[in-house]
Amino acid sequence: MKKLYKYLVIMMVTLPIAGFAGGLMTSEKAQAATKSAKKGSSAIFYGRLYVQYDNSDNSTSNNNKISGLRDDEGMGRFGVKGKNSIGNGYAVNYKVEYAIDISDGHATSDSTNCTNKQDCRPFALKQGWLGFLTPFGQFKFGSMESPYKYLAKHDILHDTISQARDTRMISQGSMSHSSYWRESMLYELKSGNLRFAAIYGVGENSNNTVTNKDSGFGIEYKNFLIPGFSIVYARNKDHSVTGANNQNYNEKFTLTKDFKLASGNKIKIWYMHEDVGLDSKLFTGSNSDGEVNWYGIRYKTGPMEFQYSYGDSDANEGPTYDRDGYNIGMYYKLSKTSRIYLAHSKSDAGSGDGANLDIESTLIGLRHDF
Repeated sequence: MKKLYKYLVIMMVTLPIAGFAGGLMTSEKAQAATKSAKKGSSAIFYGRLYVQYDNSDNSTSNNNKISGLRDDEGMGRFGVKGKNSIGNGYAVNYKVEYAIDISDGHATSDSTNCTNKQDCRPFALKQGWLGFLTPFGQFKFGSMESPYKYLAKHDILHDTISQARDTRMISQGSMSHSSYWRESMLYELKSGNLRFAAIYGVGENSNNTVTNKDSGFGIEYKNFLIPGFSIVYARNKDHSVTGANNQNYNEKFTLTKDFKLASGNKIKIWYMHEDVGLDSKLFTGSNSDGEVNWYGIRYKTGPMEFQYSYGDSDANEGPTYDRDGYNIGMYYKLSKTSRIYLAHSKSDAGSGDGANLDIESTLIGLRHDF
């Protein structure tokens, strides 16, 4: 598997080079990179609101289920984004986005103890960056997602507590599918079917352990060899992890195939392999190290979309630290901006891992975008 894994990564990087390099040489394509060469400004206020009723033990240490009407983890958002075109394919753009929770007023997870009000603010910054669009790619500076998190983000439940990340079927840490990199800079380039992004943390504060000289990158190639087939490789490296026995990186490799049926319905299937060395939430052993395989399918028909995914992890610490589980769910669009959703997830820990308990969640929710 690892030999095939490395071989496919090399293919993905090398095959598009000729066409990619040629695509950067024309001024016409350079102008198209920013979609407009005209001067002008735009600003959009946007957001989304969640409320859900769920029964879950994913955030408890004693495996007791808790029921509640809530928006756990500040899934709700509001923000502003915009762009100022300055001509000749150049523009300044920005995005500032805050988390909110309309249920309990705290933009943090329910597992956080708010008795002392530490980090229990009504608004919490998620993304906040100022960028520069050029004919040769985009630069961002501030707080943002890493390419590891946003490339091949297939889970339609990713803003609920039944998602694969929070039920420990895929990696969860800030160097993988969670959180935002603060005090960071990112470069991203799109050319045809190829998308490349690299991020680097420049935070030097002693308590900023996420972005102090950490680095990451991701590569996506759509319609790779056949139409509808996409491939992604991403890797994050934690500069603060040292020592011969500590793996200081996470990496993932994802294959995705999209189908459009004669009826107009759509199917997406995917496989993701992760080599994880930086996730004590997924692997609770002393070295936080192991491998994960994640399989999923989505089916969309009219206003409804269904999903089933399965995750299986293999911890280097031993089989008692392994985990496997699934999530299943759907949403139904009530309108262009509103939907209801249902989900159930279950994840089982190894029999000897007392710190990594079984997880089960069931929920029904309502989401509205504006």
